[in-house]
Amino acid sequence: MGYTTEFDGTFHLNKRLFDSEFLYLLEFSQTRRMKRDVTVLESFPDPARTAVNLPLGEDGCYFVNEKWDKNSEISIVDYNRPPAGQPGLWCHWIPNSDGSGIQWDGGEKFYHYIEWLQYLIDRFLQPWGYLLNGKVHWQGEDSHDYGHIHVENNKIVCPSGAEELLSYAVSPVQIPLAVFQSLEAVQLAGISLANWHGVMEQATALGYPETVKWMESNIEKYFDGLQRGFEANNRVLKSMDFVL
Repeated sequence: MGYTTEFDGTFHLNKRLFDSEFLYLLEFSQTRRMKRDVTVLESFPDPARTAVNLPLGEDGCYFVNEKWDKNSEISIVDYNRPPAGQPGLWCHWIPNSDGSGIQWDGGEKFYHYIEWLQYLIDRFLQPWGYLLNGKVHWQGEDSHDYGHIHVENNKIVCPSGAEELLSYAVSPVQIPLAVFQSLEAVQLAGISLANWHGVMEQATALGYPETVKWMESNIEKYFDGLQRGFEANNRVLKSMDFVL
């Protein structure tokens, strides 16, 4: 299951990456981006990260030494949620073989690829003093799903609005307060939010018909919320057992 998009081309850097930066970006792409307990990570060796002078970051967002924690997994807070600020569980952009550019690693089911590129520019390439330029073409499984990503001096000019896309991808889904309250009630009743049929049945039984109507009209938004959480009036609700 899932949807795969393929990419052709390379974004070029104005200078080659240092070896430490090259190795870090490779490790970053090979590590499942999971929310972790920073207090636990503080005792873990993380040589690739320390070599590029990065902190652990919120939820361990810069941690890459997954092999160290592979058996015990004691640092993982949520296996199915990325750290705050990251748009997904996997980033498939990597340096090319000589460190002169950024390209797709060939991994299937690369979601949020625009958001991830913006993230790499914002968090790594630009702070390290690099400029990214070039065009990369994409082709989805659907023959009508194709296009290109155009970057000029660290600005994603096509498609437009990449910064807004990243902001949206890492923020909880905004929903009406009444729907939020009904989802809280459904979860308290022991129904998994991932069971959307069960959620609608329980919402009806609890007297929240507006929630059923909202879900029927916003099912994609609802599934986004399962991963990113829901928000209403500065209150955030997350599904405790969402599985990707």
